[in-house]
Amino acid sequence: MKKWAIIMVLILVGVGIFFTKYYTTLLDSKDSAIIVNKNYSFKDDFQDKQKLVQAVDHIFIGEVIREVGKAENTGKPNTQFLVRITQNIKGALLGDITVKQKGGYYKEKGKLYLLTYEKTPLLKKDQMYLFYLTKTNRGYFEMMPKYGSLLLNNEEEKLKQIDSIRKILDDK
Repeated sequence: MKKWAIIMVLILVGVGIFFTKYYTTLLDSKDSAIIVNKNYSFKDDFQDKQKLVQAVDHIFIGEVIREVGKAENTGKPNTQFLVRITQNIKGALLGDITVKQKGGYYKEKGKLYLLTYEKTPLLKKDQMYLFYLTKTNRGYFEMMPKYGSLLLNNEEEKLKQIDSIRKILDDK
């Protein structure tokens, strides 16, 4: 009889652990994260595309391969992505690079949050973007919020963006 009681207690503990883990996983769903948007202080007026083009080290078309890490900078989350360069516009980069985007997911008091700056969404896997990046001395490339990437939905949009940037570069 004692043997059956021990087995039943172990089964109940196992089921309890399973449901607790399942329930906390549901709570941590990225779709249910609380979005916190913050303002970002820019060094210049980057709505002026000419200023943006001049301010960055590299401009290229790239595809996001996957998220590769998270880091904190002054207590704020940053998300790192592996990006495959498909076409350089300014600068000369080859292959895959790590791009750091300000913002990301973090937990506080048992709740999941998504920190964004200037309502800039996190990069998405398998999507093509136009990137405006600055190289850091730590081996990765940094993207400023709002102006650091532009999602490209089709080839026509891509060509239009490349032409406008090349005109700015030619006028220098």
